Amino acid sequence: MCRLLMLMSPFINVDADSNGASLPFFPLRIDGDCDYTFKLLNSNTNYNLVSRRHFNSKTAHNYTGIGSLNRRYNENRNAFNLKLGSIFKKDQKPLESEKIKNILNDETLSNDEKQRLKVAFAEGYAAADPKSTTSKKLRLFNIIRDLLGIVLILAILVSFMGETSGGTFRRVLIGDSNEVMQEEIDVTFEDVKGVEEAKQELKEIVEFLKNPEKFSTLGGKLPKGVLLVGPPGTGKTLLARAVAGEAGVPFFHAAGPEFDEILVGQGARRVRDLFATAKQKAPCVIFIDEIDSVGAKRTNSVLHPYANQTINQLLTEMDGFRQNEGVIVLGATNRRDDLDKALIRPGRFDVEIQVPLPDFEGRKEIISLYLDKIKYSNNVDIDVLARGTTGFTGADLENMINQAALRAAIDGHNSVSMEYIENSRDKVLMGPEKKSRIPDEDANRITAYHEAGHALVAYYTKDSHPLHKVTIIPRGPSLGHTAYIPEKEAYHVTKSQMLAMMDTLMGGRVAEELIFGPDKITTGASSDLKKATRMATNMVKDWGMSDKVGVRTFDDEHNSLVIVNEISDTTSENIDSEIKKILQESYERAKNILKTHSQQHVKLAEELLREETLNAEQIKKLLA
Repeated sequence: MCRLLMLMSPFINVDADSNGASLPFFPLRIDGDCDYTFKLLNSNTNYNLVSRRHFNSKTAHNYTGIGSLNRRYNENRNAFNLKLGSIFKKDQKPLESEKIKNILNDETLSNDEKQRLKVAFAEGYAAADPKSTTSKKLRLFNIIRDLLGIVLILAILVSFMGETSGGTFRRVLIGDSNEVMQEEIDVTFEDVKGVEEAKQELKEIVEFLKNPEKFSTLGGKLPKGVLLVGPPGTGKTLLARAVAGEAGVPFFHAAGPEFDEILVGQGARRVRDLFATAKQKAPCVIFIDEIDSVGAKRTNSVLHPYANQTINQLLTEMDGFRQNEGVIVLGATNRRDDLDKALIRPGRFDVEIQVPLPDFEGRKEIISLYLDKIKYSNNVDIDVLARGTTGFTGADLENMINQAALRAAIDGHNSVSMEYIENSRDKVLMGPEKKSRIPDEDANRITAYHEAGHALVAYYTKDSHPLHKVTIIPRGPSLGHTAYIPEKEAYHVTKSQMLAMMDTLMGGRVAEELIFGPDKITTGASSDLKKATRMATNMVKDWGMSDKVGVRTFDDEHNSLVIVNEISDTTSENIDSEIKKILQESYERAKNILKTHSQQHVKLAEELLREETLNAEQIKKLLA
């Protein structure tokens, strides 16, 4: 059974078959068996069954060769043009009744098929009449269909822009004007450790927010903005939250990259929304983190004519509110030099506060703060941890304590011991520790003597940092390492301390040469030599620690786009020779120490091969 529904006009194109006879074809509206339709088509399209295997005849020429496909397509299209939609055309000629009679006289058709043809012809003829009810209904149906399609598209757009679906479409294109939200703050200055100077300066800002009349009565003007400058992880965001927490005022937090939008002008709109909301909640604190991404120096590039809109709006807003309105803008950055000068001038960011790395006392406070949040053993020495974490930020120290607690929990301990915290510190510094030493015992032997050379030179060098531990367990990219802990916070470094550090660095390469021979030295000293060379270069070129070159500095000519050599060839040779001299003298001092204490060197290395890790106390007992 074939359910074929066709609604077409009873108008036809008359084509000629191969014998020149007219072949009528017209579309019918048929619902039912379609066998008679195929019979009708086959009986009137025999011209398409001509032979195409020969190339000499005119017919063969028409159906073969270049372009034959297009010719056949055009002929078939003309022969079987169904004239879809012809019910709307008025220039067609109706099918003559004699022709339909001829078709109905076909004896191959059954009476039932002939009856169906008559019905189909009548319905098609009625549909072709523009004035007929069927034609009008069809046109009305098409109009309603198009209108429904338009309504459906509009409904989809409205649903995307509506609140019920989250306003996805609107937020993508124009942003969300209601996304400026006040943060709940439960942080005070008691929660901020290691940045006492910054806290003292910000306490004045808190006083401004609490009692603005106290300063305005004397004619003083409240600062509009405070810029917090310091390395990442030093607590700038925590300080900003503490200001709002101490003052008990609303806190609005925005990150610089959040002002970037897909459309031009949306960053400026976000700035306007932020300040408009803040003014309604005054007194309050606006904190813009990573302000260098939104307040960078303006550009005149023709490729980005709208690049300055956001910062211009920020400048306008900071000028827009009154001096004593009670809105304080805090900005945080670790790239102050990238900020536009108009942003950091007085009247906008009036106060600049440095948030440096914590010193020894600051690290002790931070470590104590985070230790109080976990269960730790009695053997944890906060002073030792503070001395061994020089250069750590507050975020680094928090991560160190957290990693130690996680590892202790994984191992099933009830508290965190000093060993876990030290391993966590080494992980922060040098990467994760491998489970055991490498299986190559020859490589382990070289590593043991190499690290023992470092330790022995440091032990017998006057101004070297005290040893902390030595290990041949690989960690990160290194096969072993020797750790030192300074006795106190270093605010400057003397020449003798620099030379002592260089001698210690040379100890590893010297040990390889003395134990295994000059031909068996390895690439393991690459990092040591690089550090020693950099120190010697700085001593000669930057710190004036060379008698031959003199007390002067030399700019690095490679910092500029065009390399200009401002020193003479003689001076360059003197600099090079002095660097080489300092390195060679350091190498010889390390060699003398290891030659003098060769037995202790072997003893220490063999103990390392057995124990894999030795702490400072074990090394002292071994070398005593």
